[in-house]
Amino acid sequence: MDGKADQLSPGARIHGTNNLLVLSGSLVGQTMWVNYTRDTSGLLSEIWILTEAEAALERNGTKPKRFFFF
Repeated sequence: MDGKADQLSPGARIHGTNNLLVLSGSLVGQTMWVNYTRDTSGLLSEIWILTEAEAALERNGTKPKRFFFF
């Protein structure tokens, strides 16, 4: 995340731009904008891949923009 390694939680779900589940292996080598949540252990549990239009929207509480590199 932001150039640093991060770990998915067991059972983590990655939602594509069409909101269907995506396997992490199909995303290797790609850079994309995402929203995400962490579980109580600090691991990534839910990830939503954003479209360009969604990534361009300003949201309350999101100061730095983040990208995820698989």
